[in-house]
Amino acid sequence: MSRNILAAVVVLAAAGTAASAQSQPQTFFKDKIKLSASEMQQIDQGQVVTRVIDSGDPKYGILVFGAVHVDAPIAKFGTVIRDINRLKTNKVYLDVQEFSINGAAPKPADFDRLTLDKKDIDELQGCKPGDCDIQVVNVAELQKQVNWKAADKYAEANKLIRQRLYQGIDAYLKGGLKSIGAYQDRAKPLNVYDATKGMLDASYFLPKDKAGAIYSAVLDYPQSKVPGGDLFYWEKIDFGQEPTVRVSHLMLFPEGAGAVKYVAANLQLYASRYMRVALQMYYCVPDAKGFYLIEMNDSQMPDFGGVKLGIVRKVASGKATDATRDSLTMYQKMLLGK
Repeated sequence: MSRNILAAVVVLAAAGTAASAQSQPQTFFKDKIKLSASEMQQIDQGQVVTRVIDSGDPKYGILVFGAVHVDAPIAKFGTVIRDINRLKTNKVYLDVQEFSINGAAPKPADFDRLTLDKKDIDELQGCKPGDCDIQVVNVAELQKQVNWKAADKYAEANKLIRQRLYQGIDAYLKGGLKSIGAYQDRAKPLNVYDATKGMLDASYFLPKDKAGAIYSAVLDYPQSKVPGGDLFYWEKIDFGQEPTVRVSHLMLFPEGAGAVKYVAANLQLYASRYMRVALQMYYCVPDAKGFYLIEMNDSQMPDFGGVKLGIVRKVASGKATDATRDSLTMYQKMLLGK
């Protein structure tokens, strides 16, 4: 498979006659994603097709492709993807809240509803630094700050976690991923910036040589910010065997890249479980009737080993596939006014 999916989309959907432009996405689906004729027909008929494909990290990476054709103008996609509250209609979302709207500084109150479940807090209390499934950046430090004998230990732990998230996001808005630091919960500390860069550099979907401005904007925000739009939100989702809290930065690129006329990048800034780093990319490729909405959903799991890695991969792959299908279905309905 080509290591440059965005490049392939740009080339295969390059400007030409309406008839040739219409045939080019099918070439991409067939040659690069290895879809069958039946699957390509389903996409053209407005059905969502997903597939788990080779990741840049074969051991810990999970990469899901999804696509659907939408009979609507591409410009409308820029409107519907901004509707963060609409995510609540997706069955996996337990709660969602947007913050830093129109560039406003985040406030501690923006995270008041965000909580880890009691089971997560119990696990956090008992896990050992270097072998902890709950991701809170520095486990040992948090364990020392909580009075675990107190009756309100769950509220106390969640208050500290919310405070850390607020401080981390405030730092990110000023200094980007490099300011977030590293997770200290597993045997090997994981630097969020380095891990995200490694995922992008090994990715199939955002080649630096073909989409340099978008690549830099995703990796080096706010220093390499590109005009378009930035939205921030946290979510609590039913992802995997336990609910997961995530914080995301949605970046919009209405000028697209080449013949891809609109690009959106949804970058994970934090997750309480399962995914160390993650990025969803959306590409809008026009044809005579509307456009193809293509999603690449890439993520990397923690460095689990043996049986546990296999179990987590199976669950996470299934949930990532469901999430890709659900998001494309949701956006399609919104674009069609349903």
